[in-house]
Amino acid sequence: MSEERVDGEIERRLAGLRERFPERFTQPQWQEIREDLEQLAKAAATLRRRPLGNADEPDFIFVP
Repeated sequence: MSEERVDGEIERRLAGLRERFPERFTQPQWQEIREDLEQLAKAAATLRRRPLGNADEPDFIFVP
């Protein structure tokens, strides 16, 4: 995913949060939320670079 596309996605998510919670967070908290979204976007981009086959299993399987 291109850097420009990632930035657009972060902006759209922030806009949605600001619309739902317009007065819930302070400006420093909004900056923290932006940084968290940026970290998540970077992690997602890293995962997307890893090719997976149809038969690849998860790293672990939960068995209750």
